Amino acid sequence: MARDKLLSKNLILKNAKIEFLDKGFEKASMRTIARQSGLTVGAIYRYFKSKEDLFEALVQPTLDELMKIFMRELDDASNKQKYTNIQEGYDMGLIESHTGILCFLDYLYDNFDDFTLLFKCSQGTKFENIQDFFVDMEVKGSKMYIAEMEARGIMKNPFTETELHIFCTMSITPIFEIIDHRYDYEEAVRISKLMSYGQSWAWNKICLLGDSRDLGPSCDLKLEKEPGSSEI
Repeated sequence: MARDKLLSKNLILKNAKIEFLDKGFEKASMRTIARQSGLTVGAIYRYFKSKEDLFEALVQPTLDELMKIFMRELDDASNKQKYTNIQEGYDMGLIESHTGILCFLDYLYDNFDDFTLLFKCSQGTKFENIQDFFVDMEVKGSKMYIAEMEARGIMKNPFTETELHIFCTMSITPIFEIIDHRYDYEEAVRISKLMSYGQSWAWNKICLLGDSRDLGPSCDLKLEKEPGSSEI
């Protein structure tokens, strides 16, 4: 009996994933999921209390595992920071910048449908702002790095809260693009390495070397016409 229930539940999840991927959460039909599963809608509600509960059952385990990966990578990065020579501190981001993103990419491509559900099909659920969740994770990791560099006395020009949020949004955007465009794995790795290197270089240039806030003469551009005027 327990085995039959498990088989029915797994069948519901399988058909629900197909329906959510095809139509998104809001337009997905519980009747269609039930029909494809050979069940009544009432039978589905014996396993899942609502359509959103069914959607959550599909994506929450993947998100929970991702958090474990993130925390593990955060701990590894923290341990590496403690043993990095202070003179080499500003290079640390460049050296380690690819490790975390590649680990995440492996997990992403192993669970691509689940991430597609989260990022492209979750409107109307508690996951609809999932991009903000990812940016917040990036901010958390960045603050750890900032704290370590400040403790060493080599954080010359730290980001403000607003700047950090915007910079982390820029850093995580390649992931959103990869999910949206479904690049093949090799292309995703190439893009991620390139973006990671560029962002780490910019981070160190701005915050640790402290010489990139003065943008020079290019900031002294003068308008030759009044704001709001237009030319035909």
